[in-house]
Order: sequence, then structure tokens, then C-alpha cells
Amino acid sequence: MTTHSVNAADRFATSTTRAGIAGVALIACIVVLLFVINTAMIQELFGFSRRIDARVPTFLARMDFLVGALAAAFFLITSLSWYKKNKVAIAPWLFLAVGLIFFLIYVIVPIFQSISYSFTSWDGLYDINGTWTGEWVGLHNYRLLLDDPNFYTSLKNNLLWLLLFMLAVPIGLFIALFLNQTVTGIRIYKSLFFFPFVISQVVVGLIFTWTYNPEFGLLSKIWGWFYCDTKLNIVGNLTRVCTVDPPSILGDETMATYGIIAAGLWPQIAYCMILYLTGLNNVSSDQIEAGRLDGAKGWKMLWHVVLPQLKPATFIAIVVTVIGALRSFDMIATMTQGGPYGSTNVLAYYMYDQAVGEGVGRYGYGSAIATVLFFIMLIYISYFLWRMYQDEKEAG
Repeated sequence: MTTHSVNAADRFATSTTRAGIAGVALIACIVVLLFVINTAMIQELFGFSRRIDARVPTFLARMDFLVGALAAAFFLITSLSWYKKNKVAIAPWLFLAVGLIFFLIYVIVPIFQSISYSFTSWDGLYDINGTWTGEWVGLHNYRLLLDDPNFYTSLKNNLLWLLLFMLAVPIGLFIALFLNQTVTGIRIYKSLFFFPFVISQVVVGLIFTWTYNPEFGLLSKIWGWFYCDTKLNIVGNLTRVCTVDPPSILGDETMATYGIIAAGLWPQIAYCMILYLTGLNNVSSDQIEAGRLDGAKGWKMLWHVVLPQLKPATFIAIVVTVIGALRSFDMIATMTQGGPYGSTNVLAYYMYDQAVGEGVGRYGYGSAIATVLFFIMLIYISYFLWRMYQDEKEAG
């Protein structure tokens, strides 16, 4: 018994040597990161003629020491007695720690940087020595937003995206119900409906841009079946003559936004369909049979038996669709670049356009737009997380 106790004590004892070496390495990496590495030092060390040329090597050097600090912290923690005694509880957090640290550095910190930049007037550039050239202006950018008609157009379009994008949820559900059958060849149809989700948003934008083209697009060809005819002109060549010209969807201020939303719905419906197909695989067959015995069929079966079991899939579909509508950027950038005359701008694209697009260089103003979009998304995400917590609490 005594020998067993001694062995257990040795097994849970702190590895002093290993902990000491790891602690020294961790402190050294932190000191170098905070007080040693900078662009001036890298410029002098490698002989760069301009400080701005040393920015990328400085970033790489800092990343090396950051990785070293993470490794040293890992060895230090795993050498301690309290870790060895609570390994099962602590180990998952160590695996998550690296991802959380990089999430903090590349997501959380930039969010607060963007908020701070929104109170400045800055063109997004540094001078030749790498010195920040901005100026603190307080709430000036937000006052400009209140008088900017393009901002209100972008905000209105975001709301329009949010409203119409929600069509992806019921459409995805009904397609999933259609595909959730055991018939010959159904896998081929599932693959065809799944296809829009796996291709790039840029490719989707290009496909619909060509489709909408009034000269050679698919819409123009279909339009020609009803309103156009081929005739000989004066010189004897065949010419297409239309009683009603085909619409230029992306060139019309009143239709362009709807055309882009229709393009965005194509892959979004496919995504919702996948979520519902997964949910339908988990629907209880016993409840289906019980519903049939009670006389439920058709819409009653769907509403009272199937949909309640699809509640988790519906929740995820709505959350993803709302976030996708608010952060819409790719389709606008590919199809219209905010035109015609800024009528298709949304907050995400207008932010980009003001900050770095078209050579505007209003980085502080773009950051103010980004801050407004962030808080709008934060409200939605917080609400959905609260609902998720309440559902889990009730289920528990």
C-alpha cells in the first residue's frame, strides 16, 4: 500500500526541470514579442532600405515566436501537478486553446480595431516609415452616415436580402421532402439539387450575370420565343426583331437587387435542403406510424408530426440564412459592383467600396459602416444564441 501511494505521488508530481525550461522559454518568447521585435529592428538586422519593406518579415518573426510561446505554455502546463491530477478535465481546453488564441488574434482583436478606426479619419495607409497617418475625429463618421443616402440604400437592401432570403427555408424544406424518397435514381436528383452549394459564389454570380444578359443570355433566348422574330433586313441579313425588348435586369435600378437575390437564393436553398434531408433521416418512424393510426396525413402529418421533429434543422437553417443575408458581398461584387448608381449596395459591399474599393480610401468611414453591420449581426446572433440556450434548458 505504501509503495503504491509513493508511485502515485511521483506520477502526479510536478516535473520541475521540464517546467523550469518551459517557463523560461515562455517568458523569453513573450519578452521578445512585446519589447524586442519591431520593424526598425528587422530593418536594421536584414538591411532593408525602407522600414515598410520590413513589415512582412516582422510579421513572420512574430508568428514564429508566438508559436514558440504556445508550445512553451503547453509544456509548462502539462508539467504541473494540478494538470496531471485533472488531465481528463483540462486536456480538451488545451486542444481548444490554440484555436481560441488565433480566433482572439484574427477575429476578436480586429473587431475592436475596426471599431476604434471608425472614430478616425484615415486613408488606410502608413507613411514611408510605417507610422500611422490617421486623425481622431470622434463621432464625425457616424454623423456622416446619418446624412448619407447611399448608407440608407445599403441598409434597405440588407433588409430586402433578409426578407427574401428567408424563402430559402420553406423552399429547401419542400425540396427535401420531395427528395426524401426511396425510388430508383433519387440519388442523381439529390446530387443535382446539391450541386449549387458546392460551387463558388463567384461562379454562381457569373452564371447568373450571363443568364441575365439581354443580348445573349438564357433569359434573352427564352424572351425571344414569345416576343421576337427573325427577319431579313435591308441588306439581306437575318436580324432579330422584338416587339418588346428583353429586360436588362442588372442594368435596371428597380430590378437589379432582386436579380442578385435570386442568384443568391440558388445555393442557399441547396444548403437548407441539405439540413432538412439530414433532419428527415432522424425523424422517428414510430411517431409517423402513430400519426397514421390517428388519421393524420398530408398537411396534418407534416405540421403536427414531421415539423416538430425538424425544429433543430429549422433553427440552424434560419440562423445560417439570416447571417448569409446580412453578410452578402460576393454576389454584389461579382454581378454589379454596387451599380447601377449604387442601387444594389449592401452594407458589406459599401463598407469595402468606401474603405479600399475604387481608390476611395475612406478607411475610417468604412470602419463606421462595418461597426453598424457588426452590431446588427450581433443583435441577431445574440437572440438566436439565447433561444438555443432556452431550448436546451427546457429539453434538459
